[in-house]
Amino acid sequence: MTVRKFQNIILDWYKKNRRDLPWRRTQDPYKILVSEVMLQQTQVSRVLPKYKEFLRAFPDLTSLAAAADKRLLKTWSGLGYWRRAKYLKQAAQIIIEKYRGKFPKDPAELERLPGIGPYTAHAVACFAFNGKDAFLDTNIRRAYLHFFFPNKKDVSDKEILKIAQQALLHNWSGRSNHVISLREWHYALFDYGATVLKDKQINRRSRHYHRQSKFDGSFRSFRTKVMKFLLVSSHNRATRKAVYTFLANEIKKKNASFAPSKVIASLLKDNLIKQSATHYSL
Repeated sequence: MTVRKFQNIILDWYKKNRRDLPWRRTQDPYKILVSEVMLQQTQVSRVLPKYKEFLRAFPDLTSLAAAADKRLLKTWSGLGYWRRAKYLKQAAQIIIEKYRGKFPKDPAELERLPGIGPYTAHAVACFAFNGKDAFLDTNIRRAYLHFFFPNKKDVSDKEILKIAQQALLHNWSGRSNHVISLREWHYALFDYGATVLKDKQINRRSRHYHRQSKFDGSFRSFRTKVMKFLLVSSHNRATRKAVYTFLANEIKKKNASFAPSKVIASLLKDNLIKQSATHYSL
Protein backbone atom coordinates (compact mmCIF):
# COMPACT_ATOMS: atom_id res chain seq x y z
CA MET A 1 0.00 0.00 0.00
CA THR A 2 1.42 3.37 -1.02
CA VAL A 3 0.67 6.56 0.89
CA ARG A 4 -0.92 8.11 -2.21
CA LYS A 5 -3.23 5.13 -2.76
CA PHE A 6 -4.17 5.21 0.94
CA GLN A 7 -5.01 8.91 0.72
CA ASN A 8 -7.23 8.36 -2.30
CA ILE A 9 -9.11 5.46 -0.68
CA ILE A 10 -9.80 7.47 2.48
CA LEU A 11 -10.78 10.65 0.65
CA ASP A 12 -12.96 8.96 -1.98
CA TRP A 13 -14.94 7.38 0.83
CA TYR A 14 -15.00 10.52 2.98
CA LYS A 15 -16.39 12.70 0.22
CA LYS A 16 -19.65 10.70 0.35
CA ASN A 17 -19.71 9.69 4.01
CA ARG A 18 -18.48 12.66 6.06
CA ARG A 19 -20.12 12.95 9.48
CA ASP A 20 -21.45 16.42 10.32
CA LEU A 21 -20.67 16.92 14.01
CA PRO A 22 -21.09 20.24 15.89
CA TRP A 23 -17.49 20.46 17.10
CA ARG A 24 -16.35 20.27 13.49
CA ARG A 25 -18.12 23.53 12.71
CA THR A 26 -15.87 25.63 14.93
CA GLN A 27 -12.24 26.49 15.44
CA ASP A 28 -12.87 27.81 18.95
CA PRO A 29 -10.22 25.99 21.05
CA TYR A 30 -12.48 25.98 24.11
CA LYS A 31 -15.32 24.18 22.32
CA ILE A 32 -12.88 21.80 20.67
CA LEU A 33 -11.24 20.98 24.01
CA VAL A 34 -14.64 20.28 25.58
CA SER A 35 -15.54 17.90 22.76
CA GLU A 36 -12.20 16.10 22.82
CA VAL A 37 -12.30 15.53 26.57
CA MET A 38 -15.89 14.29 26.36
CA LEU A 39 -15.04 11.91 23.51
CA GLN A 40 -12.32 10.13 25.49
CA GLN A 41 -13.57 6.53 25.74
CA THR A 42 -17.14 7.68 25.10
CA GLN A 43 -19.33 7.09 22.04
CA VAL A 44 -20.26 10.01 19.82
CA SER A 45 -23.98 9.30 20.30
CA ARG A 46 -23.64 9.88 24.05
CA VAL A 47 -21.49 12.97 23.67
CA LEU A 48 -23.74 14.84 21.21
CA PRO A 49 -26.50 15.87 23.66
CA LYS A 50 -24.06 16.44 26.53
CA TYR A 51 -21.81 18.65 24.42
CA LYS A 52 -24.70 20.99 23.67
CA GLU A 53 -25.92 20.94 27.27
CA PHE A 54 -22.44 21.64 28.64
CA LEU A 55 -21.87 24.61 26.33
CA ARG A 56 -25.25 26.06 27.26
CA ALA A 57 -24.25 25.88 30.92
CA PHE A 58 -20.62 26.93 30.42
CA PRO A 59 -20.27 28.76 27.09
CA ASP A 60 -16.69 29.93 27.61
CA LEU A 61 -13.56 29.63 29.73
CA THR A 62 -14.71 32.26 32.22
CA SER A 63 -18.01 30.57 33.02
CA LEU A 64 -16.37 27.17 33.39
CA ALA A 65 -13.53 28.47 35.56
CA ALA A 66 -16.07 30.04 37.93
CA ALA A 67 -18.47 27.07 37.96
CA ALA A 68 -19.60 25.58 41.24
CA ASP A 69 -18.53 21.94 41.46
CA LYS A 70 -22.10 20.82 42.15
CA ARG A 71 -23.40 22.39 38.95
CA LEU A 72 -20.40 21.20 36.96
CA LEU A 73 -20.80 17.57 38.04
CA LYS A 74 -24.56 17.63 37.57
CA THR A 75 -24.09 18.89 34.01
CA TRP A 76 -21.42 16.25 33.37
CA SER A 77 -23.56 13.41 34.74
CA GLY A 78 -24.08 10.69 32.16
CA LEU A 79 -20.59 10.79 30.68
CA GLY A 80 -18.71 9.03 33.49
CA TYR A 81 -15.01 9.55 34.17
CA TRP A 82 -15.96 12.33 36.56
CA ARG A 83 -12.40 13.59 36.99
CA ARG A 84 -12.47 14.82 33.40
CA ALA A 85 -15.00 17.49 34.36
CA LYS A 86 -12.80 18.71 37.20
CA TYR A 87 -9.75 18.67 34.94
CA LEU A 88 -11.59 20.80 32.39
CA LYS A 89 -12.42 23.36 35.06
CA GLN A 90 -8.83 23.39 36.31
CA ALA A 91 -7.55 23.80 32.74
CA ALA A 92 -9.89 26.76 32.22
CA GLN A 93 -8.62 28.38 35.42
CA ILE A 94 -4.98 27.92 34.37
CA ILE A 95 -5.58 29.31 30.87
CA ILE A 96 -7.23 32.39 32.37
CA GLU A 97 -4.63 32.92 35.08
CA LYS A 98 -1.40 31.89 33.30
CA TYR A 99 -2.22 32.64 29.68
CA ARG A 100 -4.61 35.57 30.22
CA GLY A 101 -7.46 33.69 28.61
CA LYS A 102 -5.62 32.76 25.42
CA PHE A 103 -5.16 29.08 24.64
CA PRO A 104 -1.56 27.96 24.14
CA LYS A 105 -1.06 26.71 20.59
CA ASP A 106 1.94 24.45 21.17
CA PRO A 107 0.94 20.81 21.87
CA ALA A 108 3.72 20.58 24.48
CA GLU A 109 2.17 23.47 26.42
CA LEU A 110 -1.35 22.14 25.99
CA GLU A 111 -0.21 18.80 27.37
CA ARG A 112 0.82 20.49 30.62
CA LEU A 113 -2.82 21.32 31.34
CA PRO A 114 -4.68 18.95 33.72
CA GLY A 115 -6.18 15.89 32.09
CA ILE A 116 -4.72 16.57 28.64
CA GLY A 117 -2.56 13.85 27.12
CA PRO A 118 -0.58 13.74 23.86
CA TYR A 119 -3.58 12.92 21.66
CA THR A 120 -5.85 15.66 23.06
CA ALA A 121 -3.06 18.25 22.94
CA HIS A 122 -2.33 17.52 19.27
CA ALA A 123 -6.03 17.33 18.38
CA VAL A 124 -6.70 20.80 19.85
CA ALA A 125 -3.59 22.17 18.13
CA CYS A 126 -4.75 20.73 14.80
CA PHE A 127 -8.45 21.55 14.91
CA ALA A 128 -8.13 24.99 16.51
CA PHE A 129 -4.74 26.21 15.30
CA ASN A 130 -3.97 24.17 12.16
CA GLY A 131 -1.17 22.26 13.86
CA LYS A 132 0.86 20.15 11.45
CA ASP A 133 1.84 17.15 13.59
CA ALA A 134 0.45 13.68 13.02
CA PHE A 135 -1.40 12.12 15.97
CA LEU A 136 -3.24 8.93 16.75
CA ASP A 137 -6.43 7.90 18.47
CA THR A 138 -8.17 4.51 18.40
CA ASN A 139 -9.86 5.13 15.04
CA ILE A 140 -6.89 6.69 13.27
CA ARG A 141 -4.61 3.93 14.52
CA ARG A 142 -7.08 1.35 13.23
CA ALA A 143 -6.98 2.82 9.73
CA TYR A 144 -3.18 2.74 9.52
CA LEU A 145 -2.98 -0.77 10.96
CA HIS A 146 -5.54 -2.03 8.47
CA PHE A 147 -3.82 -0.64 5.37
CA PHE A 148 -0.13 -0.66 6.24
CA PHE A 149 0.28 -3.48 8.79
CA PRO A 150 -2.30 -6.11 7.72
CA ASN A 151 -0.30 -9.13 8.88
CA LYS A 152 1.89 -7.68 11.61
CA LYS A 153 1.38 -7.85 15.38
CA ASP A 154 2.82 -5.74 18.19
CA VAL A 155 2.96 -2.63 16.00
CA SER A 156 4.25 0.42 17.87
CA ASP A 157 2.80 3.89 17.54
CA LYS A 158 6.27 5.07 16.53
CA GLU A 159 6.06 2.89 13.41
CA ILE A 160 2.58 4.18 12.59
CA LEU A 161 3.49 7.82 13.13
CA LYS A 162 6.28 7.63 10.56
CA ILE A 163 3.68 6.81 7.92
CA ALA A 164 1.07 9.17 9.37
CA GLN A 165 3.46 12.09 9.11
CA GLN A 166 4.05 11.28 5.43
CA ALA A 167 0.30 11.17 4.84
CA LEU A 168 -0.49 14.58 6.31
CA LEU A 169 -2.44 16.63 3.83
CA HIS A 170 -2.37 20.39 3.59
CA ASN A 171 -4.33 21.66 0.60
CA TRP A 172 -3.13 18.51 -1.14
CA SER A 173 -4.78 17.52 -4.38
CA GLY A 174 -4.16 13.90 -5.26
CA ARG A 175 -6.99 14.17 -7.76
CA SER A 176 -8.93 17.12 -9.07
CA ASN A 177 -11.73 16.53 -6.58
CA HIS A 178 -9.47 16.21 -3.52
CA VAL A 179 -8.54 19.48 -1.86
CA ILE A 180 -8.45 19.13 1.88
CA SER A 181 -7.03 20.65 5.06
CA LEU A 182 -5.24 18.90 7.90
CA ARG A 183 -8.40 19.22 9.97
CA GLU A 184 -10.47 17.43 7.37
CA TRP A 185 -7.81 14.78 6.76
CA HIS A 186 -7.93 13.77 10.42
CA TYR A 187 -11.74 13.87 10.40
CA ALA A 188 -11.65 11.57 7.38
CA LEU A 189 -9.42 9.12 9.23
CA PHE A 190 -11.68 9.28 12.30
CA ASP A 191 -14.78 8.55 10.27
CA TYR A 192 -13.27 5.72 8.23
CA GLY A 193 -11.85 4.01 11.31
CA ALA A 194 -15.05 4.49 13.31
CA THR A 195 -17.47 3.24 10.66
CA VAL A 196 -15.90 1.11 7.90
CA LEU A 197 -13.51 -0.62 10.32
CA LYS A 198 -15.69 -0.42 13.44
CA ASP A 199 -16.37 -4.14 13.93
CA LYS A 200 -12.89 -5.40 13.09
CA GLN A 201 -10.47 -6.42 15.84
CA ILE A 202 -7.67 -4.49 14.19
CA ASN A 203 -6.40 -2.57 17.20
CA ARG A 204 -5.43 -5.80 18.92
CA ARG A 205 -2.37 -5.74 16.65
CA SER A 206 -1.18 -2.55 18.28
CA ARG A 207 1.50 -2.73 20.97
CA HIS A 208 -0.51 -0.14 22.86
CA TYR A 209 -3.83 -1.97 22.80
CA HIS A 210 -5.69 -2.02 26.09
CA ARG A 211 -9.09 -3.63 26.27
CA GLN A 212 -11.55 -1.49 28.18
CA SER A 213 -12.91 -3.41 31.15
CA LYS A 214 -16.62 -4.03 31.56
CA PHE A 215 -18.27 -1.09 33.30
CA ASP A 216 -21.15 -2.85 35.06
CA GLY A 217 -19.92 -4.17 38.40
CA SER A 218 -16.54 -2.47 38.07
CA PHE A 219 -14.88 -0.26 40.68
CA ARG A 220 -15.61 2.70 38.42
CA SER A 221 -19.31 1.83 38.29
CA PHE A 222 -19.60 2.06 42.07
CA ARG A 223 -17.87 5.44 42.08
CA THR A 224 -20.53 6.56 39.61
CA LYS A 225 -23.31 5.20 41.83
CA VAL A 226 -22.05 7.30 44.75
CA MET A 227 -21.86 10.41 42.59
CA LYS A 228 -25.40 9.92 41.28
CA PHE A 229 -26.68 9.19 44.79
CA LEU A 230 -25.33 12.54 45.98
CA LEU A 231 -26.58 14.35 42.88
CA VAL A 232 -30.17 13.37 43.64
CA SER A 233 -29.85 13.86 47.40
CA SER A 234 -31.19 17.00 49.05
CA HIS A 235 -28.64 19.80 48.68
CA ASN A 236 -26.32 17.22 47.10
CA ARG A 237 -25.33 15.84 50.47
CA ALA A 238 -26.14 12.79 52.58
CA THR A 239 -25.04 11.36 55.90
CA ARG A 240 -21.92 9.26 55.82
CA LYS A 241 -23.94 6.32 57.14
CA ALA A 242 -26.53 6.69 54.35
CA VAL A 243 -23.88 6.78 51.64
CA TYR A 244 -22.01 3.81 53.08
CA THR A 245 -25.20 1.75 53.47
CA PHE A 246 -26.36 2.58 49.93
CA LEU A 247 -22.99 1.67 48.47
CA ALA A 248 -22.68 -1.55 50.45
CA ASN A 249 -26.08 -2.68 49.19
CA GLU A 250 -25.17 -1.85 45.58
CA ILE A 251 -21.94 -3.81 45.84
CA LYS A 252 -23.80 -6.75 47.37
CA LYS A 253 -26.34 -6.77 44.51
CA LYS A 254 -23.49 -7.29 42.03
CA ASN A 255 -21.70 -9.84 44.21
CA ALA A 256 -18.61 -7.64 43.94
CA SER A 257 -15.76 -7.76 46.42
CA PHE A 258 -14.94 -4.04 46.63
CA ALA A 259 -14.86 -2.44 50.07
CA PRO A 260 -17.23 0.56 50.25
CA SER A 261 -14.61 2.47 52.23
CA LYS A 262 -12.12 2.15 49.36
CA VAL A 263 -14.63 3.41 46.79
CA ILE A 264 -15.40 6.43 48.95
CA ALA A 265 -11.71 7.02 49.67
CA SER A 266 -10.95 7.12 45.94
CA LEU A 267 -13.62 9.78 45.40
CA LEU A 268 -12.24 11.84 48.26
CA LYS A 269 -8.71 11.50 46.91
CA ASP A 270 -9.82 12.76 43.50
CA ASN A 271 -11.63 15.66 45.17
CA LEU A 272 -14.92 14.60 43.61
CA ILE A 273 -16.72 14.53 46.94
CA LYS A 274 -16.16 16.26 50.27
CA GLN A 275 -16.65 15.01 53.81
CA SER A 276 -17.53 16.51 57.16
CA ALA A 277 -17.81 14.79 60.50
CA THR A 278 -21.31 13.56 59.59
CA HIS A 279 -21.88 13.98 55.83
CA TYR A 280 -20.53 13.44 52.34
CA SER A 281 -21.32 16.09 49.74
CA LEU A 282 -20.44 17.29 46.25
